[in-house]
Amino acid sequence: MEINIYSEIGKLQSVILHRPGIEIERMTPENIHEALYSDILNMDIAQQEYSCFEQVLHKYTEVYYVTDLLTSVLQNDALRQQIIEHVCCMHHVSLQQELNRLSAAALANVLIEGYEISNDFTSGRYPIPPLANMYYTRDASVSIGDSVLINHMRHPVRDRESYLMQCIFEHIFKARTIRMQVDDGIHIEGGDVLIAREDVLLIGNGDRTSRQAINQLTEQAKQKKVPQHIVIQELPVHPESFIHLDMVFTFLDTHACMCYMPLIAHPSDYKTTLVTINDNKVTYTEMPILLQALKHLHFDLEPIACGDIHNPWIQQREQWHSGANFFALAPGKIIGYERNKHTIQNLAAHGFDIIPAANIINGKDNIDDHNRCVITISGSELPRGGGGARCMTMPVSRKNVIW
Repeated sequence: MEINIYSEIGKLQSVILHRPGIEIERMTPENIHEALYSDILNMDIAQQEYSCFEQVLHKYTEVYYVTDLLTSVLQNDALRQQIIEHVCCMHHVSLQQELNRLSAAALANVLIEGYEISNDFTSGRYPIPPLANMYYTRDASVSIGDSVLINHMRHPVRDRESYLMQCIFEHIFKARTIRMQVDDGIHIEGGDVLIAREDVLLIGNGDRTSRQAINQLTEQAKQKKVPQHIVIQELPVHPESFIHLDMVFTFLDTHACMCYMPLIAHPSDYKTTLVTINDNKVTYTEMPILLQALKHLHFDLEPIACGDIHNPWIQQREQWHSGANFFALAPGKIIGYERNKHTIQNLAAHGFDIIPAANIINGKDNIDDHNRCVITISGSELPRGGGGARCMTMPVSRKNVIW
């Protein structure tokens, strides 16, 4: 499968997922903050909710799983040794012999679930720590066009995620990968990068993605033969629900987008900057709001509000629970959490038919029978990890869209 991502909404052809597993159950009150969580998740409920999500995706696209892909990589003896050495070096441990005894499938699980050496709750229980954020496959890498950007993420606890995704893309998909220069202050995560069009990227600039990283992408864009545009949206550092741009803005259709209105549709203290790269020249233009920057680039988008537009309390509550974080299966065919009632009602008012995930799974309904629709999934445990449907997906290929 070739990498082909030139929009956020083109008909999905393939996607990478990771079903949350024992790695999230290995969090305790003592280590949840180290794992970047604010609460402990119930694995059984999280898996039930995720099952509905993945079953919907299986209906409409080819689904790959991180564990299966990694198992395939590890069946190559040379790559297996290279990965074991790299991971042991990364975590300053000498577990090569123990890891070499494992089968490819068991080693793939260990690299995600962590390596346990004791039954005691001590600081040394997991010399190779669990990857509690792995089910958010969006962050470690970004498919851009026919290449994959391997991200240098904000917190070192997630470095192994990026490394594993690099191994998968280079050795399974044979993709051309782009690595960020690793240096102080240079960090970027996939939730902050939206591929609006072949010539337009949207990038959030907040706690997880730095200006230095955006500057690197700007330099890389100079190599393109046609003009390129990057729309930079500053984000609040607090509260943590503003972690990424896709927590306040997502594309839904060729003429619709989901917005957390106070930040995206109204002027605020957080700047929007339009960067244009043309003939090796870079120009920066400050714009009043993100929507105006997109309009300047000929996107005719109708903003749909996250939460109750007349009630800032409800807006904040639904944004907190990933109310703006939708994932498109095709133009106008999206999936997100049912718990954000006002957001779902706003979508219905703009012509989106509401379809419970169960109706898709049991065959009672089909998105192809609707002009616009939103598939709703349960979300009591999954959003407590800090993300929604877009966060839990890593698209590999989409059909191109005519805007």
